Amino acid sequence: MNRTAIVSALVAGSALVGASYFLKSRRPGPRALASGIIPIITPVIDLRVAEDVLEAMEHVPGDAVTVVLHTLGGCVTSCVLIANALREFPQSTAIVPYMATSGGTLIALNARQLQMGRSAALSAVDPIVNGLRAKHLPENPTDPMQAMAQEYEGAITRYMRDTLAARLPGVDEEALWNAVSVFMGENTPHEWPIRRDEVAALGLPVSPSARSWTEMVDTYRKRWW
Repeated sequence: MNRTAIVSALVAGSALVGASYFLKSRRPGPRALASGIIPIITPVIDLRVAEDVLEAMEHVPGDAVTVVLHTLGGCVTSCVLIANALREFPQSTAIVPYMATSGGTLIALNARQLQMGRSAALSAVDPIVNGLRAKHLPENPTDPMQAMAQEYEGAITRYMRDTLAARLPGVDEEALWNAVSVFMGENTPHEWPIRRDEVAALGLPVSPSARSWTEMVDTYRKRWW
């Protein structure tokens, strides 16, 4: 399958947070490593990946978890399930050595601490419905896809507002909604890279990730991608 193929049938009838993916044969699912480290290193976060991650989180000893993200996104439901589980940990860290775009960004921003590599990027998280950004679907009140698109757009916008409010305590509403608009891709393509300095400029706490995390992702990529 071509790397830029649109996977609109990833999960029948659901929206995606991420449009273009390269699918390969299934690799071993994420498992909690030493000290509660869970690698989410996969092109697509589908329901099987979410199931594996949730299982791994349930077996993390203590209240601290670290997720290492390298992904292009995936199914909205899958990414929100992982993000919700991450919210439950009193100590959580998301590490993005290279990229965690779309649904990967949604997960990363729900960790209490965010670390990004020197060239790493996040992206917008607005939903994809039927291969198109929900905001770009032609207006047609009789089209059930239009109604679904509006539901997903509203739900993700509210979810991101809650996510960023937790990451930006005490920030005024104008600054909060400015951050929301950036991560909803108001003025950019869906997968346009958001660099570490741009994340910091929004007021979000972010720090550089150690080189060892890059080496970990490299090992996974060479073995499974």
